[in-house]
Amino acid sequence: MAKRIPREIMSFAGENGTPRPAGQVPPKPGPLNCTWKLLIVDDEEEVHLLTRLVLKNYEFEGRGLKLLSAYSGAGARQILRDNPDVAIILLDVVMEREDSGLRLVRYIRNEMENTNVRIILRTGQPGQAPEHEVVSQYDINDYKAKTELTAQKLFTTVTSALRSWRDIQTITLRNEGLQKIINSGSSLFEWHSRSEFADGVLNQLVLLANGNEDCEEPYSGLTARRQSGQFIIGRGTGRFAHFIGRNVEDVVPDTTSEMVQRAERKGTELFFNNSYVCCIRADNEEEILFLLKAGEQSRPLDQDLICIYMSNVAMAFHNVNLSLEIIETQKEIIHTLGEVVETRSKETANHVLRVGKMVQLLALRTGMDPDEAAILRLAAPMHDVGKVGIPDAILHKPGVLTDEEYQVMKTHTTIGWEILGKSERRIMRSAALVAHQHHERWDGKGYPNGLEGLGIHIFGRITAIVDVFDAVINKRCYRDAKELGEVVAMLREGRGTHFDPDLVDCFLANLTEFVGVVRSHPDVIQPEAFKEGEERA
Repeated sequence: MAKRIPREIMSFAGENGTPRPAGQVPPKPGPLNCTWKLLIVDDEEEVHLLTRLVLKNYEFEGRGLKLLSAYSGAGARQILRDNPDVAIILLDVVMEREDSGLRLVRYIRNEMENTNVRIILRTGQPGQAPEHEVVSQYDINDYKAKTELTAQKLFTTVTSALRSWRDIQTITLRNEGLQKIINSGSSLFEWHSRSEFADGVLNQLVLLANGNEDCEEPYSGLTARRQSGQFIIGRGTGRFAHFIGRNVEDVVPDTTSEMVQRAERKGTELFFNNSYVCCIRADNEEEILFLLKAGEQSRPLDQDLICIYMSNVAMAFHNVNLSLEIIETQKEIIHTLGEVVETRSKETANHVLRVGKMVQLLALRTGMDPDEAAILRLAAPMHDVGKVGIPDAILHKPGVLTDEEYQVMKTHTTIGWEILGKSERRIMRSAALVAHQHHERWDGKGYPNGLEGLGIHIFGRITAIVDVFDAVINKRCYRDAKELGEVVAMLREGRGTHFDPDLVDCFLANLTEFVGVVRSHPDVIQPEAFKEGEERA
């Protein structure tokens, strides 16, 4: 059973320094274009100039300040709409109006619903905005008279506010990440293939890594499955987007390749160079690799969130594999059963293969939901399973059946229904329906129940057309193959009587695709039938 993934945090000399304790989120790295945003809102130009002079060389946790200026409440609103990531506002009270600053505070907190930005009210006229009254009635974070904000006090105030804003952002991002994990939990168990599962996990990993920030160099990610001893990339984002089908070790640096090998050897997850690699292995030895690679501007990974999410993924992968094993076993049994029936009928096993592919193709061309079309592909090959109950003398008779023999032959529809209809499985019940209805006719003259029109299930109507097409275009023990032109004429003649007219139109509009399926899986098809009949079709 898939267990909790062992966790290792690695750091290399000259790169990240000493190893970081588990769960600690490192400070964001500090290239010049990776800055904290501070908005100065004041109607005095001198205040802007002095503030910029004092803070021009300011840094906090390796990041400088990007100073924005507004000279009125209206101007500040527009800047805040354009820059929702402003961390601090140095706000004057009296500008175009005596209470412009206080109105702006209410706008930010109530209308913008921005509770994270740190608002520092600084005023040259404390009497017009008494500190006690303002602090108690307005959601501000600090109150300063301009005369008391010396260079050192301004430095201290900004640092305190940034530290507070950073912590709030960390909590917010952590909560958003946890919500994403919660929301994604059920979807981990809904995938229908291992590749779909891996793609879904990769999408979520990249979201958790990049957060809600528009990074210039976001995390790139890839997912790969073990095939013939190599991890072959199934999907990639960012720098890995164009490496589908390549071996992981051929497209990553040597250091990353070593981490991939180590994760695969130990079945573990590793954090290194602000990147992440994880290898998950199921009981059946199926392996999936996930890799996140940081860019220079990428925000630090929240290691705890990643680990929580990937623990869920490991458990889900085990369950997905169990489900897929069951489904794949069912598919093999269904196909084998169809082959046995066709072999007993002295028809080729490729008949059931072609019927399965063609019913899915026709279903998709008519706009059927892909999941429904996939179920039909699995069910349709068992349409003649009831022939196991037909005597050999009738089943293998090379000539025309007598009326009595034909009545016996028709019972294969009800026999098939009785064999398959006892199951509660969706595939088997669909197969029972197809077995029961694939000889019903649009005009109500079919068997066993004389259903007509839309009273015949769409699965039965589709299978009826495909089964007839494949049967007459191929040789059988009782007749030769018909030319394509004859087959097309037969379908057109049966339009609206034997077959659903809309399905016939759709089939003929896509005839080349159906002929391609037959040619791709031949048995005793007469090549001349296609050659001579295509022009007439």
